[in-house]
Amino acid sequence: MKTIIVCTDFSQEAENATHYAASMAKETQYKIVLFNLQSVSIHALNAQASADFFYAQTLKNQKMLSDKASELGGLYSIDTGFYLASGNFIEELNLCIQNTNGDFVVMGMAEKTLEQKLLGNTVTTAIHQIKKPILIVPNHIEYTGIRKILFAYDTHKSMTWSAMNNIYEFINAFNSEIEVFNVSEKIRDFTEVIHDADLNSGYDLNDIKYNFKMIQSVEVVKAIEEEVKLTNSDLLTMVPQKYNFLESLFHRSKTAIMAYKNKIPLLSIPLNID
Repeated sequence: MKTIIVCTDFSQEAENATHYAASMAKETQYKIVLFNLQSVSIHALNAQASADFFYAQTLKNQKMLSDKASELGGLYSIDTGFYLASGNFIEELNLCIQNTNGDFVVMGMAEKTLEQKLLGNTVTTAIHQIKKPILIVPNHIEYTGIRKILFAYDTHKSMTWSAMNNIYEFINAFNSEIEVFNVSEKIRDFTEVIHDADLNSGYDLNDIKYNFKMIQSVEVVKAIEEEVKLTNSDLLTMVPQKYNFLESLFHRSKTAIMAYKNKIPLLSIPLNID
């Protein structure tokens, strides 16, 4: 049984993502584990609250998570669990993934704010630091199935295509069809794109519904947005590139940009995935 780690702070966007993930789990018989990172208010720290206070707060948070997990289990007839942590978000989420054998992470995305545009948030941090696929669910989206997947990419610098294993798992689990969409600033040879994507690596293409599309455009993000609308896709999949420090000064992650702008769920698959 595969396990979905759902990050929640009980906000509106987290609750929406939780129910989206639970609907997925019901269709595929996956397990849900609710992950919550408890935080201590600045007022409690300033007041130098006692150990008893923090212990009581932990018990309260555990009960909230336990009640939510039980509620989801009864509502969707799925196997559920919970994981309460405190400390650094990325470190604790990685520990949760290891301890629960999590297969991928689900996170909700709120409407972008000016602060998020300038500084980013936990979602964009997770995209580049968590070594498991992350499904980012916009706040307004309800689960209606994943029948059409758009896999978009624009370049293949240092690309490893073990990521295709995760895409195939989604295709098979949800009986989906996929469009491999190559958008690049330069015209590329079709055979080169097929070699890059290597869809036939260990798989029989006759078992899935797929097609390829290539376009040339300097506005990569805009082209992806338009293709999402044109294909009426249920899920957008991207593999974020890694930049060194110098490169990062001149490049913005297109995956992170689409996480903010996207109108459908985005599955971000890391490079060199285990």
